[in-house]
Amino acid sequence: MLSLILDIGNTNVKLYFFSNGQIYEKSLFTTDTEVLDFLKINPNSNRISLCMISKVREISDMLLDYLNSKFIVKILDTKLKLPFEMRYKTPETLGQDRIAAVAGASLLYPGANALIIDAGTAITYDFLFEGNVYYGGTISPGVGIRFKALNTFTNKLPLLDIDMNNKEIFGQTTNDAIIIGVQNGVLLEVNGVIKSYQRKYKDLVVIFTGGYSFFFEKLIKNRIFAAPDLTAIGLNKILELNV
Repeated sequence: MLSLILDIGNTNVKLYFFSNGQIYEKSLFTTDTEVLDFLKINPNSNRISLCMISKVREISDMLLDYLNSKFIVKILDTKLKLPFEMRYKTPETLGQDRIAAVAGASLLYPGANALIIDAGTAITYDFLFEGNVYYGGTISPGVGIRFKALNTFTNKLPLLDIDMNNKEIFGQTTNDAIIIGVQNGVLLEVNGVIKSYQRKYKDLVVIFTGGYSFFFEKLIKNRIFAAPDLTAIGLNKILELNV
């Protein structure tokens, strides 16, 4: 089966072409217009009839009209058949990206107790029990939000970003103090969450995904995995279940 997957995030749009459950092309865009222009000239667009969309913001009418004219389009929601049992008490409020990531984990790690950590604009933690039952998770400010908050809600602190080379525990300049404070704060938070789950589930599988997942590479060790395309894999699986 050939399919088009669109993962529309707060900042970027990730586009994937799938064939028989495998990714064979992917691209990253910042605007819906760029996505539309790409699809109009890409020869793969003429080979595909099915499209699945996950979105955390509204999609432009221009792009949506084009997709509906070319493909059978499904937009992710909890009314679709999912590859896991939903135990979240307010599924209608659950982010589509979180649903898709959990679906991806159920496919890649069948039967596992999985903690999915999506490090994007926000950091979300979602728990899948024995590869089949989704109970819920937590949401925390992402790395970028923390830097922006210090700049926005103070008069003099500058807007900074991640410095992968800064591994100190204290700073001797204001810039270093901000960078170290944000980075170490996030790492301590994530480590603490992982350890709290590991104490309860000894066979826990931890999966990192999202735009900032590269920052957590230092944490990736035994039973901790990086899956940058987890959301797309989950979306394609949901699409397969609903055609």
